[in-house]
Amino acid sequence: MTKVKFIPVCDLSTIRCDQQGRFSKNTDKESGKTKRFTVKSVIKLLFVLSAFALIFNSMYIHVKAYMAQYLLARAWQHNSATHQQKPWPWLDTYPVEKLHFPSLGDEHIVLAGDSGQALAFGPGLSHLSVKPGEPGTIVIAGHRDTHFNTLQYLNPSEQIVLENAAGEQHHYQIDHIGVLDVNEDEILQTSYERLVLITCYPFDSDTTGTSLRYVVQATSIAQQPKKLLLAKQGRQEYLQKATINF
Repeated sequence: MTKVKFIPVCDLSTIRCDQQGRFSKNTDKESGKTKRFTVKSVIKLLFVLSAFALIFNSMYIHVKAYMAQYLLARAWQHNSATHQQKPWPWLDTYPVEKLHFPSLGDEHIVLAGDSGQALAFGPGLSHLSVKPGEPGTIVIAGHRDTHFNTLQYLNPSEQIVLENAAGEQHHYQIDHIGVLDVNEDEILQTSYERLVLITCYPFDSDTTGTSLRYVVQATSIAQQPKKLLLAKQGRQEYLQKATINF
């Protein structure tokens, strides 16, 4: 009788059976590939989710800002000199002015105060500001990535209009645009009426906490002759002191 010797061609522990009953070899190499494939898939998924999160966050900020302006505009229509209506009950501020940029065809409702909550929904009027029409400085701040992104498109000699709840308009002409450092510079009150608009700088940067500010200064058109007179008087006083010291 002939002896038959069976020579194993593979380890049965490496054999697996699929759902259709077909046998295949499950090697360690294939297992390693599967693990690497799984890790790569997870990493790719995380990148995709992160990208969607960033896009959603950016869209959410802009949608919230412009939807807020819509609600603020509705509240503004019901405002009066003696009644300030909040656009929604829990908001700790209210519309006080309407800011017009005629050259850009753009306008924004300005809120009372420049706190973080106010600036999240619109430009904010500093509590240290004087009222439009009074001698002194009016300061309005806004975020560079939403409402005050338009400041970069303003040019000297263009006009800015402030409108109060009574419908009275105050016109200002831009006479200076520049960048200042809040750690080194400060905005002082003036003896003539001027409007100062401030936002963070640079515009196209993701860096937060910067000390740079983009500043647009405009003088009241009604007060421009007075400003020129004060400037002339100041120049004369300077020359007199310089002559005496010399």
